[in-house]
Amino acid sequence: MAFEFTGKIDSATFVDRENTIIEVLFKREDELHVYHLPVDYGAADFQGFISEWSMEAVERETRISRRLEDEAFDKLIQGRVAEELAKGQRLLDEQDKRRYAIANREMDIYKKKLEADVDKTDKERYQLADAYKKQLEAEVDKTDKERYELVENYKKKLEADADEIDKERYELAEKYKQDLENKVDKNEQERIELWRLNNPISTPGVVPADLLMNADKFNDNKNFLFDLKLAMFEDPTIVAVKDKATKLSIRKAKSIYEVLEIYCKIKRLQVE
Repeated sequence: MAFEFTGKIDSATFVDRENTIIEVLFKREDELHVYHLPVDYGAADFQGFISEWSMEAVERETRISRRLEDEAFDKLIQGRVAEELAKGQRLLDEQDKRRYAIANREMDIYKKKLEADVDKTDKERYQLADAYKKQLEAEVDKTDKERYELVENYKKKLEADADEIDKERYELAEKYKQDLENKVDKNEQERIELWRLNNPISTPGVVPADLLMNADKFNDNKNFLFDLKLAMFEDPTIVAVKDKATKLSIRKAKSIYEVLEIYCKIKRLQVE
């Protein structure tokens, strides 16, 4: 059965974190169109989709898309931190400029007042001026220290917030990775059971035990190859393998010889 996306798929990714809806982009008359496809192995449109587009490709494109979104989010956070720091520095510079202008103006006024006071000695006038200058400098230094401490505290708060966001996002990513692996294992088992229901006898009169005598004859027989893989996955040696990449290599093998080569390597490692 043909659907509007059949033979026209451009890309497909999950649109929700539970991986229950697939957004299928397909081309029609040189324009991209969207088809939201629920993950339902019993639905005709979903079966039509997976007949030409693998779930592994959907998961791979989804990981790439979400990684790009995460990188964009990181850049946004870093940009905001830099912007706030620059804003704080500009505020500091402007306040310093105004404060020193006021201090200089007051110093000039006070100096003129002292010079106009002819009844006081030069020593007393300069002592007063020097004391006032030191007082102003002490107040400026105190204010600067307080404001720099505020800026530093604000900077640390921004960094702490960014670290917390990173931590939460990495925890979510790790949980998503684990959920995805569990879902992949579950989906694989469901696909095997579904295939078994629809194909009770894949190759009449032939079982994987006949492989050595009939390897050439059945090398291109995909039903026989599938039965052989199922037999391997029921082998206790393969069941005990924890490395998902190794099991995936068995699933992706294209011929009897290729899958047997992988199987023998695993067996040899168990013997050694």
